Amino acid sequence: MSRLLSKDFLSGVMFIAFGLVALWFGRHLQLGTSVRMGPGYVPHMLADIMMVLGSIIALVPLYGNASKHEKQTIWAPVGTVMLVLILAVRFVLPLPASLAKLQTDWLFLVAAAAVFSVLVLSVLVNLHRGAHASDAELADMVEAPKWRPITMVTIGIVVFALLFETAGMFPSLVALVLIASLGGDEFKLVEVIGNIIVLTILCILVFKVGLQMNIAVINGVW
Repeated sequence: MSRLLSKDFLSGVMFIAFGLVALWFGRHLQLGTSVRMGPGYVPHMLADIMMVLGSIIALVPLYGNASKHEKQTIWAPVGTVMLVLILAVRFVLPLPASLAKLQTDWLFLVAAAAVFSVLVLSVLVNLHRGAHASDAELADMVEAPKWRPITMVTIGIVVFALLFETAGMFPSLVALVLIASLGGDEFKLVEVIGNIIVLTILCILVFKVGLQMNIAVINGVW
């Protein structure tokens, strides 16, 4: 079985995919600055963070299973090239206007380099060791998907997005937690209510009070 079918690697790729999709759909939103945030500032930062975390999650199992020779011939050169490339793009290389943001946004530059590293290392590692994993690596291979939690969580996210603008943050969080909880093997009402209360308080403190974002907790009330 391919080394690129381990749970950790595919989880990392999923995070990267989510980050790339978020960047694509938010590409027309104004970013602003950390002092005067635009509507695209927080989504852009979260997308960058997801791509960095996804890259780390994807590369850790590949590096952990790498032989000493593989680390010397593949990982060390690629890591060195990526580091030099980050510094060169940030301080030296002239870039076209379409890529100018890479020179002003450190997190975006690191995220882009991390995703590119995953792509390059995935190809090189698989070519170096062949298409199949060793017997010691098979224990961490991906299992068949569990469609119930996947379906309920997806429905919960869609309902959250639909209710957020029309009903407010609190009703959308209630719907998200309730629907997503139905995807588990056990449904405990007390735990669900506790999750709703904690998430609501945290979101109010972070987004409404801390970041002072113009979002309604309950539409028409607050």
